Amino acid sequence: MEDDKKHSLFERVQKRLAVFFPDMIYTRETVEESLQTGEIFYKALDILPYLQSALFDEKILEVELDGMTRVYFARIHDDLPDLVPAEVDGATIMTEPDYKQGDYLKNMTHIISLPVEPGIGNLNIRSTKKILLRMFTTTYAVELGTFFQDMTLVRELPVLRLAFPVIGRLVRGVREFRAKVPEKMDIKVLIVGKRKQDSVTTKIVNISVSGMSFAIKKTQQEFFRVDQVRTFEFIIDGMMAARLNGNIRHVSKIRGKKGTEYICGVQFDLITRSLAAKVESIVATVQRAHLKELSDKSIASGLDLIA
Repeated sequence: MEDDKKHSLFERVQKRLAVFFPDMIYTRETVEESLQTGEIFYKALDILPYLQSALFDEKILEVELDGMTRVYFARIHDDLPDLVPAEVDGATIMTEPDYKQGDYLKNMTHIISLPVEPGIGNLNIRSTKKILLRMFTTTYAVELGTFFQDMTLVRELPVLRLAFPVIGRLVRGVREFRAKVPEKMDIKVLIVGKRKQDSVTTKIVNISVSGMSFAIKKTQQEFFRVDQVRTFEFIIDGMMAARLNGNIRHVSKIRGKKGTEYICGVQFDLITRSLAAKVESIVATVQRAHLKELSDKSIASGLDLIA
């Protein structure tokens, strides 16, 4: 009987792996070992912490449709219940119901995503057979397999409703570690003006030892072209911490809680070891601040959030 249960579990997990990760061959031995080490997980309770972390930390997720190489970007959003009427001083007003951030995820029935970018993905997603969500932590990528359910509204905001993921796996060494910059951290980047362009000071989204992403306005997109070399100055607590050159690698947009955000990716040109050491120091400073922010959110929410 016990062997039958194990065999049934193996077949169920292997079937899900074959759907979402057809690039890998999973034998019974590798599946059992990966389940034991946590490299593969299928239980909703094991998947839940990653989704909660993505929501509370506002992580940018990669969205892969039907295994296509074109990657889209999105963020997990809250499924806020409708406002409820209440009598106050003889008048009826709409008030917030008894609901805490992320409570809907605890039901483990579905997830809400902001529309993907580029926007064409929201048309393609309607006919997709499988969706892979990919989020990044400090040491590995988390890939979660799900399905499209519906286009819907959350308090008049258009969103995507996806099934609660049915399978997940950890993948190490997918990309270089990037430290997310906390909202309250006093760090900015100044992009030195070029020709008739003025210098631009803006916030850094995330940073690694070899590159970063920074926010720009919609009207500033034309100032940055792929493969263009620009000069950057990092300003921490009002003081310049480093000055270096970098190559523009992409200009992208993504939906956020406050609307569409425009993000520019850069690869640093670290010509000396001392310059690389300065960048490493900045990354370490950002990472400490991010871990502190996430720790505070974990305490406030009572959840074990993953950096």
